[in-house]
Amino acid sequence: PSCANAAFVEFASAQYRNLHPGWTFFGCVSRYLDELPDDEYDLIIFDCPPAIGYQSLNATFAADVLYIPSGPGYWEYDSTTSFLGQLATAMEDISAGYASHAAGARLALPKKFLAIRVLMTRFEPSNELHEAMKRAFHNVFDGRVCAHSIEMTRAVEQSGRFQNSIYEQDYREMTRDTWKRARKSFDDAYAEFRDTILSVWPDQAKPARKAG
Repeated sequence: PSCANAAFVEFASAQYRNLHPGWTFFGCVSRYLDELPDDEYDLIIFDCPPAIGYQSLNATFAADVLYIPSGPGYWEYDSTTSFLGQLATAMEDISAGYASHAAGARLALPKKFLAIRVLMTRFEPSNELHEAMKRAFHNVFDGRVCAHSIEMTRAVEQSGRFQNSIYEQDYREMTRDTWKRARKSFDDAYAEFRDTILSVWPDQAKPARKAG
């Protein structure tokens, strides 16, 4: 997960790569997944820091679907648009640098995503500034902004503070209405995420065997 506790991965990966130049993050992930039966997993989710770093570049290069969470403020808007612009340039450079290894690594270059979505987070429907920024996102990322946003509630604040999900929180620690509103917000966003996945991978709709 993207949190301070995982910050050491950025440095440890670069150090290991320096000692073993042939090692790559996406190659490592590919070898691990090749050892698993196809029905052992449905999705692999990389939750990366919001920066053009080693983790984000490698995870993005390995990804098929790119979900970009962003707050509804001006600085988040500016950061998100800048991030995507830098990411596009970085992906072009990586694709060019690994062109000679593409066939052996089963990579299709240049890098393309099956779907890209921008998810508004910490959104307050009654806040005029948030509504204005949401319209700005729609103008720039036409057709790629999620219809359902993650609303800002006390449950969301606690989730970030204690690093547990909405679904792990005890509803007795807040008012029931707050808990229900937070759950509905996440349930709707997840349903839209699932529809996006099914639109690019129809086979995911088939019943999957439960992993042991």
